[in-house]
Amino acid sequence: MSVQRVVVTRSGGFTGITVTAEVDDPDEAERLTEAVRSAAARPPGRARDDFVYEFVIVTTTTTDRIDLTGSQLGRDLRPTVQSLLTRS
Repeated sequence: MSVQRVVVTRSGGFTGITVTAEVDDPDEAERLTEAVRSAAARPPGRARDDFVYEFVIVTTTTTDRIDLTGSQLGRDLRPTVQSLLTRS
C-alpha cells in the first residue's frame, strides 16, 4: 500500500476561514502521512479557537481521514503543515 496523495484542510480558529492544500508527490505524501499518524497518538488539546486539521490520506487501496487539533501538530509537524497551506 503506497500513499498517493494527502489533502490537508485547516478550519476553525478565531476567524473560521477554511484553507486546503494537496500533496501529490508520493514521497512527500508518505513522509507527511508518517508524521500525521505519529501526531495522532498525542492527546488533543482543549484550546479555545484552536485550528482543526483534517488529513485525507489516499493510498493505492484505501482512503483514510485523520483529524488533529493545532496542539497535536507539535513543533515537528506544524512548520510543514503551515508551509503547505501558505503555498496553496
